[in-house]
Amino acid sequence: MASSEAVYRLLGVMVLVCSFPFEGTSAVRVYGVTAGYQDLVSTTCSHTLHFDVCVSSLRSDPRSKTSDVKGLAAIALDLSIGEAKKTISYIDSLKSRADNTQNQSKRLSECMVEYSDALENLQEAIQALSKTSIDDVNELATTAMTDSETCKDGFEEVPNSHFPLADRNQYFDNLCGNFLAITTLLV
Repeated sequence: MASSEAVYRLLGVMVLVCSFPFEGTSAVRVYGVTAGYQDLVSTTCSHTLHFDVCVSSLRSDPRSKTSDVKGLAAIALDLSIGEAKKTISYIDSLKSRADNTQNQSKRLSECMVEYSDALENLQEAIQALSKTSIDDVNELATTAMTDSETCKDGFEEVPNSHFPLADRNQYFDNLCGNFLAITTLLV
């Protein structure tokens, strides 16, 4: 009798586990609420392409301790905006150096325009995210990523040119990509 009771308990647990959806927001929310913030961040970041960047960047913000998935998306957006601002400042410092060639200075000016556009798009995404207008959020974030890619393309057009923003550009792209992946969990 004890063995059949154990089988029924096991079946009950299996039915309960199988009743949780494993994709989308519900699984993340259920898991995050029961397991705490550390796991919500990890679980949310498991849906991104850049897991380590996602976890370290989100956990660097104290708001992540009390955030739900939408809050984590807002933090990811803020991090992307912050990185765009840092990159604009870095471009400005590179432009002021005397060792720039005219060609590099021109490319840096183009990058300044592209990153300014990216920043504007991400700032517009704040409103779209607050309205949970995910299509608009995705379009704005994707456009911001395209802007940074256009900056890189400008340097690649010149043979043997060094792209001084390579690491920053990659990190910005990773942050924006993570933000996009997190927003898919809000649908």
